[in-house]
Amino acid sequence: MNQDLMERYIYAVTKELPKKQRGDVAQELRGLIDDMLTERCEGRTPEEKDVRIILTELGSPRELYSKYAEDGEKCLIGQPHYSTYIFVLKIVLASGAAGITLVSLLLQMLEPQGWLQAAGDWLSMLWNVLVSAFTFVTLLFAFFYHREIPIDNPLNFDDLPMVPKRRQEISKGDCVAGMVLCVIFAALFLGTPQLICAYMGDTGEWIPIFQTEEIRRSWHLILVFSACGIAGEAVKLIQGQYNKTVLVTVGATNLISALASVWLLAGRDLMNPYFTAEIAQIFQGDAGFLTGIFSNFQYFFLCVILFALVLDTVIAAERTFRT
Repeated sequence: MNQDLMERYIYAVTKELPKKQRGDVAQELRGLIDDMLTERCEGRTPEEKDVRIILTELGSPRELYSKYAEDGEKCLIGQPHYSTYIFVLKIVLASGAAGITLVSLLLQMLEPQGWLQAAGDWLSMLWNVLVSAFTFVTLLFAFFYHREIPIDNPLNFDDLPMVPKRRQEISKGDCVAGMVLCVIFAALFLGTPQLICAYMGDTGEWIPIFQTEEIRRSWHLILVFSACGIAGEAVKLIQGQYNKTVLVTVGATNLISALASVWLLAGRDLMNPYFTAEIAQIFQGDAGFLTGIFSNFQYFFLCVILFALVLDTVIAAERTFRT
């Protein structure tokens, strides 16, 4: 009997269930499949074709998953899209809330105002972000559902995901953290670029590193960069393991992010001249080389971003093809 095929099928059914439920469901499915094979084969050794027939009778992994999932009731968005919709919506809303909260706290630290007013501003921003995120995700999945655009493969045994090895598994926590960082990046650069600043001890001032208005005029590039980051993390989250789908997505989104970064940081004069002048006064003599670094901080920032994107792509490739 093709034990690997059965385990891949069970993994595809249980991989999105809560951890406390996965073991029991997997054990139940193994017992059910064994009983069905025993009844079908009547004493002879089961062959791969027998396994395929039994699994076909059980239905696609998504159909079987919906029977075990607690959120399987139909609504505006029915199965199999509904379960994935709820999963993605939770992540997007949580990421947006975390990002807006952190930005609001930083803004309050650097530009203090009354806590009542600060709380009101935070609630206003939070409401706008959550409503926008909910509306966008809901409309997107409703469109997929009513247009019958598939988000999962039909029951095709050759396309069942492999049970991942430890190094191939993708942590959900890492994906969520990546989404939160993308939201924070977008919120900082699009809404409050003045928070990206440096403290000057001699004057006691917080000086913005970049030219605020120039950053805001480049909103489209910042939006593309953040959207690509969120898309890459979302695919990792849904797949749950490094594979060719993840590799292609990560490679494509990282390439687009790299082009947007080059266009933003190498094609514009973003540095605040007041910041550059203050740095030139602070670092003189033997420390003068630091003036050059800070004066060209946008190019240093670009190098860091490109290195991180290349490293992310290399890691995805290595873990995809590592046996």
